[in-house]
Amino acid sequence: MKKLLVSALLLSASGLANANLVQNGSFEADLQANGTWSVYPSLAGWTSVGGAGIELRNNKVGTAFDGKNFVELDSHNNSAMQQTITTSSGSLYNLAFHYSPRINQPATTNGISVFWNNVLLGDFTATGGNANLWSLKQFLVKGTGSDVLKFAATGRNDSLGGNIDNVSLTASPVPLPAAVPLMLSALGVLGFASRRKRETV
Repeated sequence: MKKLLVSALLLSASGLANANLVQNGSFEADLQANGTWSVYPSLAGWTSVGGAGIELRNNKVGTAFDGKNFVELDSHNNSAMQQTITTSSGSLYNLAFHYSPRINQPATTNGISVFWNNVLLGDFTATGGNANLWSLKQFLVKGTGSDVLKFAATGRNDSLGGNIDNVSLTASPVPLPAAVPLMLSALGVLGFASRRKRETV
């Protein structure tokens, strides 16, 4: 029984650590017809904060990394979008997303910048190939309780730019091992108390 309880607690802790705090990280919550694109002032969870809006694509000039939809931020011009995320103050989080340069476009137009609470984390660009070339980008960030994740298009302001998909923010597993001995210790005390009760009957 104790082993089952320990396993359940560990699985629960692991599940919490892997829960994605980003809403609509793969942009599938918004309906976009196959083979089309549109520019929006906002998407589920995301708000446009600069430029003409957020360009959502479904199997149009490339395919998504996850699901069917992906975002290009150089919509009619260089644009930006952001999402406010509730975190635990002082906790570490893994921020990850996939980036791809736009098909058959030079690096000078495919730039994407990512910000955490308006602090630049990184700039990315590359030369596009014959298909979307998705690459994983990862950062370790610290939560303050309420944090702003922002993506912005950079490079030539020509309506052609880099793509993003599969955005996630998950609790870093670093603090978890420290909690495990505490759980095991508590379970050990409970087990000892149970044995003592049976022995005195």
